[in-house]
Amino acid sequence: MDGHFDIVYFADPRFTGGTSQAVAAEISSLAREGISAGFCPVLAPLFKLPRGPHPAIQAHLDNGHLVLLDPRTASTAGIVLIHHPQLFEELPKEPFRLQASHVVLVLHHPPFNGSGQPEYDLNRVLANIHEMFGADVTLAPVGPAVRNQLTAPLPEYAHVWTQDWSNLLDFDTWQPRPERPMNGQIVIGRHSRPQMNKWPSLREEAIQIYPDCPDFSVQMLGVPKELSQVFAPVPANWQLHEFSEHAVKDFLNDLDFYVYFHGPDWVEAFGYCVLEAIATGVPAILPKHFQPLFGSAAIYAEPADVETVIRELAADEHAYTEHAQNARIEVKRRFALDQFSERLSAVKSDWQTTRKVAPKVAKRRIVFMTSNGVGLGHLTRAMAIASRLPTDTEVAVFTLSQAFKLAEDAGYLTQFIPFHRLTGASVDNWNKVLTKELSDFLSFFRPDSLVFDGNVPYSGLIAALDQWPGVKRVWVRRGLWPTAQSDMISRENHFDLAIEPEDFSARFDNGATTLSKTSCRVPPILATSPQDRLTREQARQELGLDENATIIAMMLGAGTNFDFQRIRKRLLDELANRTGIDLLEIVPPLAAKPDTDALHQQISLYPAFRYSNAFDAMIASAGYNSFHEAILGRIPTLFVANEAPEMDLQIIRARHAKQIGCAEMLRASDRIGVPQVIDRLLDPACRADMRRRMERFQFDDGASAAARLIYEHSFSTRAVQGFSK
Repeated sequence: MDGHFDIVYFADPRFTGGTSQAVAAEISSLAREGISAGFCPVLAPLFKLPRGPHPAIQAHLDNGHLVLLDPRTASTAGIVLIHHPQLFEELPKEPFRLQASHVVLVLHHPPFNGSGQPEYDLNRVLANIHEMFGADVTLAPVGPAVRNQLTAPLPEYAHVWTQDWSNLLDFDTWQPRPERPMNGQIVIGRHSRPQMNKWPSLREEAIQIYPDCPDFSVQMLGVPKELSQVFAPVPANWQLHEFSEHAVKDFLNDLDFYVYFHGPDWVEAFGYCVLEAIATGVPAILPKHFQPLFGSAAIYAEPADVETVIRELAADEHAYTEHAQNARIEVKRRFALDQFSERLSAVKSDWQTTRKVAPKVAKRRIVFMTSNGVGLGHLTRAMAIASRLPTDTEVAVFTLSQAFKLAEDAGYLTQFIPFHRLTGASVDNWNKVLTKELSDFLSFFRPDSLVFDGNVPYSGLIAALDQWPGVKRVWVRRGLWPTAQSDMISRENHFDLAIEPEDFSARFDNGATTLSKTSCRVPPILATSPQDRLTREQARQELGLDENATIIAMMLGAGTNFDFQRIRKRLLDELANRTGIDLLEIVPPLAAKPDTDALHQQISLYPAFRYSNAFDAMIASAGYNSFHEAILGRIPTLFVANEAPEMDLQIIRARHAKQIGCAEMLRASDRIGVPQVIDRLLDPACRADMRRRMERFQFDDGASAAARLIYEHSFSTRAVQGFSK
């Protein structure tokens, strides 16, 4: 065996609500006792679009409180906690080698909805878990609403725990808010995940619960898009807000009452949102079916009585304060973190005796696939991320880029297939070949994950992934999409995780990625971090440049889809007439070989940013990589955007940087304005001002952040359907 864990979690870190908060609270309790837990991420079938990990779960991974564990690795566990019954409605594709003494299935969701329709097949789930671990299963409902549904006979290897596995809260991080004076409007509110069945089903009932009165302000956080139509016309005193977990504490601090009612089809398994409100010191008004769970910590009312209850308590300041204080005391007694240690001891009396954690982590295999691109952006970004993965990670590259030799030279197993435009093949035939070639590559390399960097997830790629359902799928995509590519965003449902590097000009982005709420944002991804560049002296020495000259570097890209030649010639002619200037034209690997007859120096250089401290200024396209290298490297730059219709909207970046004084810009068609722009670029005072302005912008290492997400995600387990495929 590779090691022993006292406790191992199986959970989907992508849950946005109480399930992830409850898991995070339990891990916080363990961390306070110096115990790290094993963690096996599971990709539940509930999510049809990619999602990133819950920030509280991610924080525990970052802090080492959770140790990633591949259940296919031989190891043992004192207790296995499976948080949510729908994780294993199907069997995993490969057998688990993790041996568990005790297996607990925490039921965060009821078997039936409010109409009596099944939400999942509990006996099927139990059979899967029993066979996966070869152990009996303890069912642990999170509250009375779930426990009351466990009336059907269970298999002999399953039994229901005598206590509720209640969600817990870290009360140290949920301090009571300052007392609010009762004057002016009464502020009532609610927050929840944005799904319609978490709201009253009828407008008339909703108006009773959330009164349309001038002296009431109704604040709602986490509103589904369709609510405005279902409850039309929406009362003027209702303020509707999108859900943001980061905003919950501030939202609750501004409320006088928390009022939470939902539709008849929804069964609230616990009600973490209610617990958060009461812990903050906000009186909670709830329907009566919550009483077995929260007892005297909440106030219960029928919809028609809510307004009266609120007005009466708001009018009695002493009663209001006394209730808020006593309610917090009650929920702290029942749902604080110190309950967790006692709970585990009740499951396994000697669970604390070993406290060993296996430091060994199974190495990962990851394939990076990149689209063709007219430049090097996709391949460069993929290689930047790959270089930040743990050193024992096995990486392979499957690329459509003609610069594939860069990946080979970096030591990666590499396969290149040409894009259909290079071969003359039809799109349909090319995608069929792509499916076969990629599927064969996956069969040979057997990766844990595939990471695709590109804006168009080809149908051939999706078909190949469908043949390998156990391979996790990650989509890395930059923003500023043109309108022509907008329909491609719908293909994100074929991926588990979408990663989008931040863009300096993101606030001007109106492309398709801005409409998607699924991507994980990371800082800009650069192949070389600005601080890792050669010094000015080192770079000039390696490039053989005059240490005292004014060096202008020109990098306009390969120009395979956009005509830079006329503006390039105009710039070269203008610079040739300037004295004291040395021009270095950097030719990318995809471009033609340097022109030996050129009157200025040409060099093929990759990655050029490593040497950029040698340059006093640059002339460059505004592609994602070159633009962000210039801004983060504090390099005074004249940007000439590639405005081909299939490209990202480089003109937005160029204009943005120009209009805030960080750069100069030219359109490729503007040859008349060249002298004036070059004058400013060569002016030492103008360059100094650009550098000063760029120093205001600070970004972390996006390549490392993306690598961490991809690496952690590669440990995920996916339960797959059936045996016929």
